Amino acid sequence: MMSEVLRKIIHMVFSFLLLTPILIRDFLSPVVSYGILLLVAGWIYSVQVRGPPEWLNTFPLKQQIKGVDYILDQFNRYVSMVERDYEKRAGWLGVLAGIIGAVSSYLIFPETSFYGITSLALVDGFSSLVGKPLGRTRLPLTDGTLEGTLAGLLAYLTFLLLIGTPFISSLTISLAGVVAELYGGEDNVSIPVFTSAVAGLLHLSSPI
Repeated sequence: MMSEVLRKIIHMVFSFLLLTPILIRDFLSPVVSYGILLLVAGWIYSVQVRGPPEWLNTFPLKQQIKGVDYILDQFNRYVSMVERDYEKRAGWLGVLAGIIGAVSSYLIFPETSFYGITSLALVDGFSSLVGKPLGRTRLPLTDGTLEGTLAGLLAYLTFLLLIGTPFISSLTISLAGVVAELYGGEDNVSIPVFTSAVAGLLHLSSPI
């Protein structure tokens, strides 16, 4: 249970950090920022799946930096605590999917991608944090639970109301987020894109 809590805290922090390219848009185009992020994430994922390139294994600087092996061992130990089984086999697919979802939502719905990215953090995070230990009522055609879904919906609804989003719009967007989480396949992609789309249909503007 502790590893799930830690994993979801990391997920929420990482998801909010995906807003950074929007926040620094006066200094660097979000398209460029997200493009660099996607490039780096894709490269890291390929290294995880295929293994590091030969030149990296023999990189002389690695042997010269004191304690680098210890640092890497500690990093791998903490990562293994929060990795899911399929991530141990196939790399950090969830991280890559989250970046793809955030980038896609910005490219398709730049004016409302804020809602998509924040829903990725809160809907998915709280649904899992509550649903895993407390969920008892399975929802049809999904592994999600009613308890977890309500937690995700209420968490995001509260967030939207706190930042001044009208109640009906907040409820509609929150419902969009939980539907995408339940039935969107890879939720790290479906949540930000679908929620951003619904926010656009409601003619909302980004608060940042």
